[in-house]
Amino acid sequence: MTTAGSIIRRILPYASIILLGLPARPSWAQDTPGGGSIQQAKPPASSAADGKATEEGPSHPDTCHIGLYILSLYDFDYPNNAFTSDFWMWFTYSRDSLDPLKSAEVTNAKSYAYSNSSTEKKKGLMWGAQKCKATVRETWDIRDFPFDHQVLRIEIEDADKDTSELIYVPDVAQSKIDPRVTLDGWKISGMRFVRHDARYNTNYGDPELAASSTYPGVVAIVELQREGAALFFKLFTGVYVAFAISMMVFFFDETEIGTRFSLLVGAMFAAVANKYIVDSFLPMSVGFTLVDGIHVMTFVYILLAGCISVFVMHYQRKTGAQHEHGAFVARRIDRYAFITLLLSYIGINAFYLVRAS
Repeated sequence: MTTAGSIIRRILPYASIILLGLPARPSWAQDTPGGGSIQQAKPPASSAADGKATEEGPSHPDTCHIGLYILSLYDFDYPNNAFTSDFWMWFTYSRDSLDPLKSAEVTNAKSYAYSNSSTEKKKGLMWGAQKCKATVRETWDIRDFPFDHQVLRIEIEDADKDTSELIYVPDVAQSKIDPRVTLDGWKISGMRFVRHDARYNTNYGDPELAASSTYPGVVAIVELQREGAALFFKLFTGVYVAFAISMMVFFFDETEIGTRFSLLVGAMFAAVANKYIVDSFLPMSVGFTLVDGIHVMTFVYILLAGCISVFVMHYQRKTGAQHEHGAFVARRIDRYAFITLLLSYIGINAFYLVRAS
């Protein structure tokens, strides 16, 4: 029985080969010292891919929290489209090999400089901070000057890594503008700090990149509202005086045409000079601004006063200087012209100012 049982045990493995078509010994089986076999765990199918991913780096981009604290805003340069700001920026991240302090740049600045840079490890995280002074480009919206509303932007971007390697997360809770910042003639409406990745439609000639690239970025947005009532009267007093002088011609006798035109020419020169003075404070603009509207309207009204004076002069000559009816009609024309021009000028000015403010 023992011999028969031994023979059966020897035959069974070969019988299984014939019946099932399976290999007698799988490639993952190994002989044990006792003559049996044990199974070894097979490597997962993705082990090679995982090994490659480990060699090339993490499959997800690093996250870097960035914050901004604005210390000052000054040197608002309207003709050159710029302003200057001092602010602190900081970064919090987990990977020691990152160095965002060196790779961060203020992309919309004409010039900027960093100082007081430092990096420390705190509570398992890397924390780096530095102070920045930047002269920032700004396209001023002067359509409603001096009742304008301005939106200042400070744009920060990483110059080294794109969004496949690094992501900026704005530290909204701690990013603020210092409450001691005051701007003469301005009211600070608020500040926002948001993520703003920058996309460039080029791969900079790098054959490993796609046709475009996106870099992590943030933008600090400061909204300002000008308190311009006092500035308005300072800048526009000259043009209103010029208009008032032009209206005086209607109180002179119709025959004093020389006096009338002397006043009108003086008024026109005063209005033009005032326009040049106001424009010297502002950048060149292709749009039609409040400043343009008030000055152009004044030019037109002075010209209308001159045209009416010429018409009255010709009417007097036609009817005769001593003709009582002609003189009466001429005076009525002057009176109606004065009232019409004055009221319409005030009404159009009121419309401009209400729309701007």
